[in-house]
Amino acid sequence: MVAIILALIVLLIVLGVLFNVKWLLNLRMFITTIILCMLITILNLLTMTLPTTLIIIMIITMIGLLVKHNHLFSLQKGLNFLSKMTKHLILGVLFTSILAYLSTMPIPIINGGFLWLTMIAISTCYALLLYMSWSSALGRISTHKQYDLIMVLGAGIFTEKVTPMLAERLNRALSVYQHQTDKCKIIVSGGQGPDEPISEALAMQRYLIQHGVPQSSIIMESQSTNTFENFYYSKKVIHNLYSNSPNILCVTSQFHILRGMKFAHTNRMKVDGIGSHTHYHFFDVALVRDFLALMYQYKLLLTIYFAVLFFASLFILF
Repeated sequence: MVAIILALIVLLIVLGVLFNVKWLLNLRMFITTIILCMLITILNLLTMTLPTTLIIIMIITMIGLLVKHNHLFSLQKGLNFLSKMTKHLILGVLFTSILAYLSTMPIPIINGGFLWLTMIAISTCYALLLYMSWSSALGRISTHKQYDLIMVLGAGIFTEKVTPMLAERLNRALSVYQHQTDKCKIIVSGGQGPDEPISEALAMQRYLIQHGVPQSSIIMESQSTNTFENFYYSKKVIHNLYSNSPNILCVTSQFHILRGMKFAHTNRMKVDGIGSHTHYHFFDVALVRDFLALMYQYKLLLTIYFAVLFFASLFILF
C-alpha cells in the first residue's frame, strides 16, 4: 500500500512536469522524485513484488514525452534522434531482462548479486526518464519574472565566433532579457581553453553586442574552465558588484541546466534555471553524459541506496 501511495505521488509529479508546471521545475523536486522512486524500488524488493507501478510510470513518461515532442516525427533529424534513443531503450530493456533472468539461478549469493544489478538497471532507466522529463520542461518554459542578472554558461568554441549550441543559449537569454528592466545585466561565463582562440566570455559578449545588448549591460567572467568554475568564479564577480544577493536566472542547454543548478547550489548561489534548444545530432549523447555527470554529484545518496539494495537482495534469499 505504501509503495502504491508513493507511486501515485510520483505519477502526479511527473504529469505536472510533462505539463510544464513551473513550481515543480527545480533541482530539489527532481531529486525528491528520484528518492521516492528509490523507496518504491526498495519496498518492491523487500516484499518480493514486481516493480509494476514503476514500469507503468516509465511507460506513461515515455508516451508523454513523445506526445509533447510530436514534432520530432516530422523532422529527419528528429527521427534520427528518436531512432538513437529507441536503440538505447532496447539495449536497456534487453540488459535488464538478462540480469533479471540470471537472478533466478538457484545459486545462493550469485543470484542475489544479479538481482541487485537488476534493481540498479531499473533505477537507472526511471532516473534517466525523469531527467529527460525535467530537461524537456526546463527547455520549454517561459518566464516574465524580473531578474537582476541573467547568467549564460559558456561552451567550447573553435573560432572567435560562438558555436550553434552556444548561440542557442545566448538567444534564449536574449528572449528573456527583452522583457527585463534596464537594471538587468547579463553575465557571460567561460574561460579560454587550450584549443580556443579567445575566451568563451569574449565570444559571447561580441554576440550579445551584435544583437543589441549594450556593452555596459554585459559582465564577463573569463576564468572558468568547467561548469563548477562557472559558478565559483561568477560568484566572486557578482559579490564584488552587488551588496545584496541579486535575483539570478541561469541559462544553458536544456540537457545541462539541472547540472548547472546543482553546481549553483554547491556554490551556495540561489538561481532559477531555463534551458535552450539543443541540436538533435548529438542530443542523445549529451543527455546520457550529463545525466551520469549529475548523478555522480550525488555519490553519497547513490552509495547508500546501492548498499540498501545489495543487503535487501541478499536478505530476501535467506
